[in-house]
Amino acid sequence: MSFDPDARIDGGDVRFTMHFPDGMRTVRIRGDALAEYFGADSGGSRMLEAYRANFRAIHALAQQLGAAHAGDVTITADDLRAAGHARR
Repeated sequence: MSFDPDARIDGGDVRFTMHFPDGMRTVRIRGDALAEYFGADSGGSRMLEAYRANFRAIHALAQQLGAAHAGDVTITADDLRAAGHARR
């Protein structure tokens, strides 16, 4: 498993693609979730750094959320809280 080197800032969130059992899907992690749980600030490079440094936890949660429905996945602070992630 590795982070998406093409991940980018999109509307204040980090957007990336990853493999799911049904193929490639787009995942978005909300900027406020990155700030609250992974220490990112609103600067684009810092948000990407936070995503890359924590991609294993982010991708694992995306897999869990993606199993519940088809289509794109959005990870929110509520999702991280429900999964038991500690805040920074």
